[in-house]
Amino acid sequence: MDRAEDALRLMNLLRLTPISLPEFLDREARWPAGDLRLRWLGYDNDRAVALGQIANSPYALSDHLAVQVTVDPDHRGRGRGSTMLGLVESEAIGRGFRGLVATIPEAASGPQAWAEARGFQRHALRCDSLLDLRTFDGQSAVRAGVTLSDMTGASEAQWKAVAMLLQTLIADAPDMRDLPSWTLARCFSVLRETPASRPEWVVVAGFNGRPVGLTIGHALGQEIYSYFTGVLPDWRGRHVGLALKLRLIAAAQMSGITTMRTTNLDANTAALRLNASIGFRRVPGSLEVRKALSAVDFATSANPR
Repeated sequence: MDRAEDALRLMNLLRLTPISLPEFLDREARWPAGDLRLRWLGYDNDRAVALGQIANSPYALSDHLAVQVTVDPDHRGRGRGSTMLGLVESEAIGRGFRGLVATIPEAASGPQAWAEARGFQRHALRCDSLLDLRTFDGQSAVRAGVTLSDMTGASEAQWKAVAMLLQTLIADAPDMRDLPSWTLARCFSVLRETPASRPEWVVVAGFNGRPVGLTIGHALGQEIYSYFTGVLPDWRGRHVGLALKLRLIAAAQMSGITTMRTTNLDANTAALRLNASIGFRRVPGSLEVRKALSAVDFATSANPR
């Protein structure tokens, strides 16, 4: 932890929205105890110039690890990234993992080419969209046949019901197919235990006392991130998702937030159409790339190119 500031400076190079040191330390303290996470820093004299990390991720196959590699801009082109990648690959292979997953900005052609030269292959494109809440006209309420309420002051039983709903909806989300099922602990983490969560930004659609849909907003710097919206199959096609989104937008506006961001797979046309109908505009998103690992990868990737 005495090197947290060095790590954060390099990790923020990978973020669309940099985070502060207190927020970083809070996230570190809340990392799930049973999840693997290993991080390395490379130094030139006393300055941290390269970072590598492998970690369990709820968005990776069970035999894959999420990987991050970044190098200080003034120290690129000297093989430091390749050396760091070789180190993390060797560690992953030694622990029995069969692949790595990385996220690269869609508009960053240099990092994409770097990753592809080292065996990563494109797996998915995730589209980002932004909504300017300053000019959003506040569309009228949608008749969806449900009641909408946030989780401010919710009881433990209500939180558990919503966590169980999230667990069900996540398993059916386009992004999550073929990925490991989420535990209730993971769902609680997303709903209320991450520093980015707000109870007023967890909005539930209910019918006869039973939750049937859910939307979650997270703080992302000065923005709100529309983290998840889902509806049970029997309630789809009834504008419940739209009603939930509009309620979350209203809550964000009441908090003084001026921008909402959301992310969807490019193949998730239903979500993209819904966002477009509200007024979201497409901006560059991110690519998910994957690499299968074998025992020979370390020797290959450790050679600078």
